[in-house]
Amino acid sequence: MAELGVISALRKQQALVPERGGWLIIPAGFVTPGFIATATCLGNSREVSGLTYRDERHEGLFEAMQVPFLLTGVDGYLHARVNQGTHYSPVQILQDANDVDRATSETNGCIRAHVDRLPGINKLCDVIGELHDNVRAHAEGTGFSMSLCWNQYGDEDKRVIEFAVADSGQGFLRECRRRGIEAVTDDETAIRWCLTPRNSTKDRDHDEFAQQQPEDAMGNPFGAGLETRRWHNGNHHQGLGLAHLMRLVSAYNGEMWLASGERVLVSNMRTRNADEIGNFVAVPHWQGVIIACRLKISELGRNIEEEPLTEDVENLLDDLLF
Repeated sequence: MAELGVISALRKQQALVPERGGWLIIPAGFVTPGFIATATCLGNSREVSGLTYRDERHEGLFEAMQVPFLLTGVDGYLHARVNQGTHYSPVQILQDANDVDRATSETNGCIRAHVDRLPGINKLCDVIGELHDNVRAHAEGTGFSMSLCWNQYGDEDKRVIEFAVADSGQGFLRECRRRGIEAVTDDETAIRWCLTPRNSTKDRDHDEFAQQQPEDAMGNPFGAGLETRRWHNGNHHQGLGLAHLMRLVSAYNGEMWLASGERVLVSNMRTRNADEIGNFVAVPHWQGVIIACRLKISELGRNIEEEPLTEDVENLLDDLLF
């Protein structure tokens, strides 16, 4: 059975949703979180009225992942989602802090359920939280997240977890152009630039010395003359970003697909031998950003020593992914 991932979803965009307001058509094949998150984001942006499946076995999976519920408001899944938060995190829309916390908690729960609480995965869990938070807060388009564990090739010794986020925002190239970054000329150079440590396409959106308020606070109790900023209780916005995610994926011998515009970065053990980060594949245009990471549970079980926070990293606090 052919595997359907991020690249497959991007190449099949028109076949997945032939017309706005029509059906989201799920093809036969082994669907991955990267594919499901991308298809859900596409279905949302094209306002589909329902889903249809070329392989009827997919219906139960997509309902368990609550894709029909998110796209149509109808939850036809009749079973308790007993493995949610340990074996999978269903597709979740990233609109507010509660969405971010839930998606982060369940994705990290899937990781910790299989490798216990080894300290080597703490930084990975932090970066996952930041990834969700930045999609929600700064993608300027609706974002979706999901994760899933499965036995690759049916072999229990090759169990993997893949987590994915997809949004329909500005994308890297537009954001780089907005910032006037001369080194960025196309989608590939935009992706490379965003994967470079200390680079960010977002301006700081607050005064570092502004008074902090809870995210759900209403009004400004300090008066109109004093700037405030929202405070979020969690490990998000640490400025670790895409460059740190790439280092972690490489350290764990994992795979990553990062798409924006008309290019997808494919990063795995083979492609990283040819290029420091991987190679690029041309795809039909996607307005936004898609990230999917696949990690072997056996690799996560290795206690990779975490890098201490250096002064440079501390200076990156509150830098943004996109």
